[in-house]
Amino acid sequence: MSLRFWEEVQKMPRESIKVKPLRKRERVLKTFAGEEVDRRPFTFWFPYGLSHMKGESLAAAALSFAATYNLDILRLPLVRDFPLKEQTSFDRPHDLTLLEPLPGHSGFWSERLEALQLIYKMAEKKLAIFETIPGPLTTLGYLCRPELLKQTETKHPQFLEKALSAVTDSFKNYLKPVLKSECLDGLVLEIETATFEQREPEAFESLVKPYLRELLNFVTQESEIPIWIQVKGTRIYLENILDLPHQAISWPHLSAGPKMEKAFPKEYRGVIAGGIDEIALQTMSFQDIRRHVEEARNHHVSILSVGDSLPTSTSPSRLKALSSFLSKRDRPPEDKPARTEPGY
Repeated sequence: MSLRFWEEVQKMPRESIKVKPLRKRERVLKTFAGEEVDRRPFTFWFPYGLSHMKGESLAAAALSFAATYNLDILRLPLVRDFPLKEQTSFDRPHDLTLLEPLPGHSGFWSERLEALQLIYKMAEKKLAIFETIPGPLTTLGYLCRPELLKQTETKHPQFLEKALSAVTDSFKNYLKPVLKSECLDGLVLEIETATFEQREPEAFESLVKPYLRELLNFVTQESEIPIWIQVKGTRIYLENILDLPHQAISWPHLSAGPKMEKAFPKEYRGVIAGGIDEIALQTMSFQDIRRHVEEARNHHVSILSVGDSLPTSTSPSRLKALSSFLSKRDRPPEDKPARTEPGY
């Protein structure tokens, strides 16, 4: 929500706060535009484990999940895989140089596009639909043993750069027909590589970031949909992310840090998502969940969401309770409002 809206709301008597109820998609799009909304949109996402199935089955599962929990944003979960030929193996650093750009209809990508088109058609513009893809180096981390990737980065960076270029071009090939079909309201890019546990910020800047920027620049050239960067991991350095093209950002600020009040420079104007601790949620009672949602509403976030994917062990009853409390009328934070005007 816009800074100006929060400032005006805080001056108003509580009983006079009335905003026309919005449809879910409209609520999300207005949030990204910095306009006033009836309540902050919310979402959480879950690895359905259906990526091996046909697009029709994936679409049905995703829509069922969104409807069951009354989500404002349906984020199609990330696939921790890449549609390579069967039995492709990376055993030596040099093997990474054999990667070539894939066509956009490769493997499960064709089923995923079908699923997105079906979801968009069946949702009838009542629900905001976001696709989720991993960053290029994050993708290689799913394909290779950690020690092989580290060895290649340290001793053969030119091999890794060729592989990163091939993966980046592959995702561009996939996204081109997806964006052209106009079945998305937004794109989420997941990054697991901006952490001190994996590399220093200087290495991120020189090796990882150029390919992230290339991919995101491609999206901005092909479409005007908002870009949401999801940063994963612990000991994250967000300051190296903020100059990438994006409109929204989230990270596990409650379960892994950094804390929200320490994460951004004063001039940051992007949309911030978060407020829900997906780890603590596992052991909460229903009253704990209610209190947690009330605390989340005091966070300076424009989208109420979990910090990372929900663990597969999360019980449906807890998610129902979380959804029920998040669906209620929202209120502004009690102290200084969020800096959430669209940026970047």
